[in-house]
Amino acid sequence: MKFSLKFKKIDLVFIILLIALTIIAIDFLLNESHRVIIENLSRYPPFLDLGSGLLITFWVCMIGNLLPIPTPYTFVVCYSSLPFRELNPFVPLLVGFIASLGCLVGEMVGYLVGRGASEVISVDRKENLKKYQQYLVEHPKLAPFLIYLFGLTPLNDDMITVPLGLIKYDIKKTIFWVWLGKLGLMLIFAYNLFNICIFLGGENWILSIITLYFTVIIVYLMLKVDIVEIFKKLKKN
Repeated sequence: MKFSLKFKKIDLVFIILLIALTIIAIDFLLNESHRVIIENLSRYPPFLDLGSGLLITFWVCMIGNLLPIPTPYTFVVCYSSLPFRELNPFVPLLVGFIASLGCLVGEMVGYLVGRGASEVISVDRKENLKKYQQYLVEHPKLAPFLIYLFGLTPLNDDMITVPLGLIKYDIKKTIFWVWLGKLGLMLIFAYNLFNICIFLGGENWILSIITLYFTVIIVYLMLKVDIVEIFKKLKKN
């Protein structure tokens, strides 16, 4: 019964997020002035000043990684580096570095929750994370790869950082691999590799909405699919 109730809650959150995104999409479709807001973010004064852009980048990335729901915080990395990308090739490197530090601070909260205050995690939450915890105990050598892999995605990393805290995995190794993964991800956006920033605003708001839908769906599938079981099958094959 607990299993069923847990997934009903997940389904409810998923539906609410989709409804919210649909309302936003309809609003943008009907109101040109609202579309202008997302299409001209990079032209706003705070992003035209490197210092304020870096400060905004740090805080947005930190908050984006603190929240338990998917947050498109990576957009700020694109807009902070865009005005300077062609002027100085080292500015995107600086933006990516600052952004990765913000991500790291946010992600480490999940680790500390698991390590120092595991009693505050709900029973349902513990059950959901137990399989990851057990897998990490059985395969400690895979931990760095898994940490880096989760860090290299814009998705919430609590599924890996909280279990690492619960098994008291070395905090220095956790910090290093989380940061390395986030640095790689932030540099992709800072340098706009593969023209990825077009999916986060700019001239096409429709792509931004599609990206948000895609992110929510991916997170939902990650919660519904047994990732540990997939890893076991891949290892066995």
